[in-house]
Amino acid sequence: MNNEIVIENIKKWLEKNHHPQSWLAKEINVSAPLISQMLNGERKIQTKYLLSIATVTGMSPEELARDEKVLADNELTCELRGDFSNPKLENQFDKLLWDIQCYVDLAGASHD
Repeated sequence: MNNEIVIENIKKWLEKNHHPQSWLAKEINVSAPLISQMLNGERKIQTKYLLSIATVTGMSPEELARDEKVLADNELTCELRGDFSNPKLENQFDKLLWDIQCYVDLAGASHD
């Protein structure tokens, strides 16, 4: 995962939806200084915060980590049809997808 891309995508979403960073901090139940540090690149965005941000924004972790500048011709996708019967299952599935993406990013970085 490229932290700068995630940060840029979060900032774009906040701007597009006319929300300040303090609103996001309140929504995911963290302090405004912590959000500021994460969005300034001073602190890495932990997975638990990324999942909370994804929920609040309505974006998947994959969407938050997607670089719009990179062509995605060979990008693997996963599409879930229907709904989860339990919110905890949806959270676990999102975490699994995120872990897979982190592994793929790590494997790609080790081959570069």
